[in-house]
Amino acid sequence: EEVQRAAYAAPSAIFVAVFGTGLIGWLLNIVMVLCSGPLADLPGPSGMSFFQIMFLRMGTTGTFLLWVFVCFTAFAVVQTALQATARTLYAISRDHGLPDRGVLGTVNSKTKTPLYAVWGITFICVLPGLLDLASPIAANAIFALTTVALDLSYVVPIACRRIFRNHSDVHFQAGPFYMPGALGWAANIICVTWTLFVTIILCFPTDLPTTPRTMNYASVIFGGVLTLALTWYILDAHKYYKGPQGNVGRHLGDNALSNESSDRNVVGVIADGDDERAKTGEK
Repeated sequence: EEVQRAAYAAPSAIFVAVFGTGLIGWLLNIVMVLCSGPLADLPGPSGMSFFQIMFLRMGTTGTFLLWVFVCFTAFAVVQTALQATARTLYAISRDHGLPDRGVLGTVNSKTKTPLYAVWGITFICVLPGLLDLASPIAANAIFALTTVALDLSYVVPIACRRIFRNHSDVHFQAGPFYMPGALGWAANIICVTWTLFVTIILCFPTDLPTTPRTMNYASVIFGGVLTLALTWYILDAHKYYKGPQGNVGRHLGDNALSNESSDRNVVGVIADGDDERAKTGEK
Protein backbone atom coordinates (compact mmCIF):
# COMPACT_ATOMS: atom_id res chain seq x y z
CA GLU A 1 0.00 0.00 0.00
CA GLU A 2 2.94 2.38 0.55
CA VAL A 3 5.95 1.18 -1.46
CA GLN A 4 6.20 0.42 -5.15
CA ARG A 5 7.56 -3.07 -5.83
CA ALA A 6 7.52 -3.75 -2.09
CA ALA A 7 8.65 -7.36 -2.55
CA TYR A 8 12.00 -6.03 -3.79
CA ALA A 9 12.25 -2.58 -2.21
CA ALA A 10 11.46 -3.48 1.43
CA PRO A 11 13.89 -6.43 1.84
CA SER A 12 16.61 -4.52 -0.03
CA ALA A 13 16.19 -1.50 2.25
CA ILE A 14 16.30 -3.70 5.36
CA PHE A 15 19.44 -5.49 4.17
CA VAL A 16 21.26 -2.26 3.30
CA ALA A 17 20.21 -0.59 6.56
CA VAL A 18 21.24 -3.51 8.79
CA PHE A 19 24.55 -4.08 7.01
CA GLY A 20 25.40 -0.37 6.76
CA THR A 21 24.53 0.60 10.32
CA GLY A 22 26.14 -2.58 11.67
CA LEU A 23 29.42 -1.81 9.93
CA ILE A 24 29.45 1.84 10.93
CA GLY A 25 28.47 1.00 14.51
CA TRP A 26 31.24 -1.59 14.74
CA LEU A 27 33.83 0.93 13.57
CA LEU A 28 32.45 3.55 15.96
CA ASN A 29 32.76 1.16 18.91
CA ILE A 30 36.38 0.45 18.02
CA VAL A 31 37.16 4.16 17.91
CA MET A 32 35.37 4.84 21.20
CA VAL A 33 37.24 2.01 22.98
CA LEU A 34 40.60 3.24 21.71
CA CYS A 35 39.79 6.80 22.86
CA SER A 36 38.04 5.95 26.12
CA GLY A 37 41.01 6.04 28.44
CA PRO A 38 40.65 4.26 31.82
CA LEU A 39 37.25 2.54 31.90
CA ALA A 40 37.03 3.14 35.64
CA ASP A 41 36.60 6.87 34.94
CA LEU A 42 33.42 6.31 32.95
CA PRO A 43 30.66 7.42 32.72
CA GLY A 44 32.12 10.51 34.36
CA PRO A 45 30.33 13.52 35.85
CA SER A 46 27.94 13.77 32.91
CA GLY A 47 26.63 10.26 33.42
CA MET A 48 27.07 9.56 29.68
CA SER A 49 30.14 7.58 28.62
CA PHE A 50 29.90 8.68 24.99
CA PHE A 51 29.84 12.35 25.97
CA GLN A 52 32.65 11.89 28.48
CA ILE A 53 34.95 10.28 25.89
CA MET A 54 34.29 13.12 23.47
CA PHE A 55 34.99 15.67 26.19
CA LEU A 56 38.23 13.90 27.10
CA ARG A 57 39.59 13.92 23.54
CA MET A 58 37.97 17.00 21.96
CA GLY A 59 37.60 19.50 24.73
CA THR A 60 34.58 21.62 25.57
CA THR A 61 34.15 23.45 22.25
CA GLY A 62 34.62 20.42 19.99
CA THR A 63 32.36 18.25 22.14
CA PHE A 64 29.42 20.64 22.11
CA LEU A 65 29.78 21.34 18.38
CA LEU A 66 29.71 17.63 17.53
CA TRP A 67 27.01 16.95 20.12
CA VAL A 68 24.62 19.05 18.05
CA PHE A 69 24.84 16.44 15.28
CA VAL A 70 24.33 13.68 17.84
CA CYS A 71 21.11 15.38 18.92
CA PHE A 72 19.98 15.73 15.29
CA THR A 73 20.64 12.02 14.77
CA ALA A 74 18.61 11.15 17.84
CA PHE A 75 15.79 13.39 16.57
CA ALA A 76 15.81 11.58 13.20
CA VAL A 77 15.67 8.20 14.95
CA VAL A 78 12.72 9.34 17.05
CA GLN A 79 10.88 10.55 13.95
CA THR A 80 11.38 7.18 12.28
CA ALA A 81 10.06 5.40 15.37
CA LEU A 82 7.12 7.81 15.54
CA GLN A 83 6.22 7.08 11.93
CA ALA A 84 6.38 3.31 12.48
CA THR A 85 4.33 3.37 15.68
CA ALA A 86 1.75 5.75 14.21
CA ARG A 87 1.32 3.43 11.24
CA THR A 88 0.91 0.47 13.59
CA LEU A 89 -1.60 2.29 15.77
CA TYR A 90 -3.57 3.36 12.69
CA ALA A 91 -3.67 -0.18 11.28
CA ILE A 92 -4.76 -1.80 14.55
CA SER A 93 -7.49 0.79 15.06
CA ARG A 94 -8.62 0.41 11.45
CA ASP A 95 -8.92 -3.35 12.00
CA HIS A 96 -11.02 -2.77 15.16
CA GLY A 97 -8.27 -4.02 17.44
CA LEU A 98 -8.56 -1.07 19.85
CA PRO A 99 -11.49 0.10 21.98
CA ASP A 100 -11.56 3.49 20.25
CA ARG A 101 -14.39 2.81 17.77
CA GLY A 102 -11.93 3.22 14.89
CA VAL A 103 -11.20 6.90 15.57
CA LEU A 104 -7.43 6.45 15.35
CA GLY A 105 -7.88 4.37 12.21
CA THR A 106 -9.37 7.17 10.10
CA VAL A 107 -7.60 9.23 7.46
CA ASN A 108 -7.88 13.01 7.57
CA SER A 109 -9.83 14.28 4.57
CA LYS A 110 -7.57 17.31 4.06
CA THR A 111 -4.09 15.89 4.60
CA LYS A 112 -4.90 12.35 3.38
CA THR A 113 -2.84 11.04 6.32
CA PRO A 114 -3.72 9.21 9.57
CA LEU A 115 -3.50 12.46 11.51
CA TYR A 116 -5.32 11.18 14.60
CA ALA A 117 -2.96 8.21 14.92
CA VAL A 118 0.10 10.47 14.64
CA TRP A 119 -1.08 12.84 17.35
CA GLY A 120 -2.37 9.95 19.45
CA ILE A 121 0.96 8.14 19.49
CA THR A 122 2.77 11.44 20.12
CA PHE A 123 0.66 12.02 23.22
CA ILE A 124 1.26 8.45 24.39
CA CYS A 125 5.03 8.83 23.93
CA VAL A 126 5.07 12.05 25.95
CA LEU A 127 3.56 10.34 29.01
CA PRO A 128 6.66 8.26 29.94
CA GLY A 129 8.74 11.44 29.82
CA LEU A 130 6.38 13.08 32.28
CA LEU A 131 6.40 9.92 34.38
CA ASP A 132 10.15 10.34 34.85
CA LEU A 133 9.45 13.53 36.81
CA ALA A 134 7.40 11.57 39.35
CA SER A 135 9.12 8.17 39.41
CA PRO A 136 12.36 7.51 37.51
CA ILE A 137 12.04 3.82 38.43
CA ALA A 138 8.71 3.47 36.62
CA ALA A 139 9.98 5.43 33.63
CA ASN A 140 13.10 3.28 33.33
CA ALA A 141 10.92 0.16 33.49
CA ILE A 142 8.91 1.37 30.49
CA PHE A 143 12.06 2.32 28.58
CA ALA A 144 13.54 -1.14 29.29
CA LEU A 145 10.34 -2.74 28.01
CA THR A 146 10.60 -1.18 24.55
CA THR A 147 13.54 -3.31 23.38
CA VAL A 148 11.99 -6.49 24.76
CA ALA A 149 8.63 -5.84 23.12
CA LEU A 150 10.21 -4.86 19.79
CA ASP A 151 12.39 -7.98 19.64
CA LEU A 152 9.50 -10.30 20.51
CA SER A 153 7.33 -8.66 17.83
CA TYR A 154 9.79 -10.04 15.26
CA VAL A 155 9.54 -13.54 16.71
CA VAL A 156 5.76 -13.80 16.37
CA PRO A 157 5.41 -13.72 12.54
CA ILE A 158 8.49 -15.93 12.04
CA ALA A 159 7.21 -18.56 14.48
CA CYS A 160 3.67 -18.44 13.10
CA ARG A 161 5.04 -18.86 9.57
CA ARG A 162 6.50 -22.23 10.56
CA ILE A 163 3.90 -23.43 13.06
CA PHE A 164 0.88 -22.76 10.82
CA ARG A 165 2.55 -23.45 7.47
CA ASN A 166 0.10 -26.28 6.67
CA HIS A 167 -3.04 -24.57 7.99
CA SER A 168 -5.97 -24.48 5.58
CA ASP A 169 -6.37 -20.71 5.92
CA VAL A 170 -2.71 -20.01 5.10
CA HIS A 171 -1.98 -19.28 1.44
CA PHE A 172 1.72 -18.47 1.51
CA GLN A 173 3.39 -17.20 -1.64
CA ALA A 174 7.17 -16.99 -1.58
CA GLY A 175 8.72 -13.66 -2.54
CA PRO A 176 11.97 -12.97 -4.37
CA PHE A 177 14.00 -12.95 -1.12
CA TYR A 178 12.62 -16.26 0.18
CA MET A 179 15.10 -18.88 1.44
CA PRO A 180 13.66 -22.35 0.75
CA GLY A 181 14.29 -25.67 2.42
CA ALA A 182 16.80 -26.24 5.19
CA LEU A 183 18.40 -22.81 4.73
CA GLY A 184 15.13 -21.04 5.56
CA TRP A 185 14.46 -23.31 8.53
CA ALA A 186 17.98 -22.73 9.88
CA ALA A 187 17.66 -18.94 9.53
CA ASN A 188 14.28 -18.93 11.31
CA ILE A 189 15.42 -21.18 14.15
CA ILE A 190 18.57 -19.15 14.75
CA CYS A 191 16.59 -15.91 14.66
CA VAL A 192 13.94 -17.09 17.14
CA THR A 193 16.44 -18.75 19.48
CA TRP A 194 18.80 -15.78 19.56
CA THR A 195 15.97 -13.28 20.06
CA LEU A 196 14.50 -15.25 22.95
CA PHE A 197 17.95 -15.51 24.54
CA VAL A 198 18.56 -11.76 24.20
CA THR A 199 15.09 -11.02 25.56
CA ILE A 200 15.84 -12.99 28.72
CA ILE A 201 19.15 -11.18 29.15
CA LEU A 202 17.47 -7.79 28.73
CA CYS A 203 15.11 -8.62 31.60
CA PHE A 204 17.96 -9.02 34.08
CA PRO A 205 18.93 -6.16 36.42
CA THR A 206 22.07 -4.29 35.44
CA ASP A 207 23.37 -3.63 38.97
CA LEU A 208 24.29 -5.86 41.90
CA PRO A 209 23.11 -6.09 44.58
CA THR A 210 19.60 -5.64 43.23
CA THR A 211 17.37 -3.22 45.08
CA PRO A 212 13.85 -1.96 44.38
CA ARG A 213 15.45 1.09 42.76
CA THR A 214 17.79 -0.87 40.48
CA MET A 215 15.38 -3.73 39.69
CA ASN A 216 14.48 -4.26 36.02
CA TYR A 217 10.69 -4.36 35.88
CA ALA A 218 10.47 -4.92 32.12
CA SER A 219 9.31 -8.54 32.46
CA VAL A 220 6.63 -7.58 34.99
CA ILE A 221 5.19 -4.81 32.80
CA PHE A 222 5.40 -6.96 29.67
CA GLY A 223 3.55 -9.81 31.36
CA GLY A 224 0.93 -7.40 32.69
CA VAL A 225 0.30 -5.85 29.27
CA LEU A 226 -0.04 -9.28 27.64
CA THR A 227 -2.42 -10.45 30.38
CA LEU A 228 -4.66 -7.38 30.03
CA ALA A 229 -4.66 -7.59 26.21
CA LEU A 230 -5.48 -11.31 26.20
CA THR A 231 -8.22 -10.86 28.78
CA TRP A 232 -9.81 -8.04 26.80
CA TYR A 233 -9.66 -10.09 23.60
CA ILE A 234 -11.33 -13.10 25.20
CA LEU A 235 -14.06 -11.05 26.84
CA ASP A 236 -14.96 -8.64 24.05
CA ALA A 237 -12.51 -7.97 21.21
CA HIS A 238 -12.89 -11.39 19.55
CA LYS A 239 -16.41 -10.38 18.52
CA TYR A 240 -15.28 -7.75 16.02
CA TYR A 241 -11.51 -8.09 15.57
CA LYS A 242 -10.95 -10.42 12.61
CA GLY A 243 -7.30 -9.71 11.87
CA PRO A 244 -5.59 -7.31 9.45
CA GLN A 245 -7.73 -5.77 6.72
CA GLY A 246 -6.43 -4.23 3.51
CA ASN A 247 -7.47 -0.71 2.63
CA VAL A 248 -6.34 -0.41 -0.98
CA GLY A 249 -8.83 1.91 -2.65
CA ARG A 250 -10.54 2.84 0.61
CA HIS A 251 -8.58 6.04 1.27
CA LEU A 252 -7.29 6.72 -2.23
CA GLY A 253 -10.44 8.59 -3.17
CA ASP A 254 -13.01 7.56 -5.72
CA ASN A 255 -10.50 7.45 -8.58
CA ALA A 256 -9.43 3.89 -7.91
CA LEU A 257 -13.03 2.71 -7.67
CA SER A 258 -14.12 4.68 -10.71
CA ASN A 259 -11.19 3.33 -12.71
CA GLU A 260 -12.12 -0.17 -11.65
CA SER A 261 -15.74 0.45 -12.69
CA SER A 262 -14.57 1.88 -16.01
CA ASP A 263 -12.44 -1.18 -16.65
CA ARG A 264 -15.40 -3.41 -15.92
CA ASN A 265 -17.59 -1.39 -18.27
CA VAL A 266 -15.01 -1.63 -21.05
CA VAL A 267 -14.75 -5.38 -20.54
CA GLY A 268 -18.54 -5.62 -20.63
CA VAL A 269 -18.77 -3.65 -23.88
CA ILE A 270 -16.10 -5.82 -25.50
CA ALA A 271 -17.84 -8.95 -24.30
CA ASP A 272 -21.19 -7.74 -25.66
CA GLY A 273 -19.56 -6.94 -28.98
CA ASP A 274 -18.05 -10.40 -29.16
CA ASP A 275 -21.47 -11.93 -28.46
CA GLU A 276 -23.09 -9.92 -31.23
CA ARG A 277 -20.42 -10.93 -33.73
CA ALA A 278 -20.79 -14.56 -32.67
CA LYS A 279 -24.56 -14.40 -33.16
CA THR A 280 -24.11 -12.77 -36.57
CA GLY A 281 -21.70 -15.50 -37.61
CA GLU A 282 -24.16 -18.18 -36.54
CA LYS A 283 -26.91 -16.61 -38.61
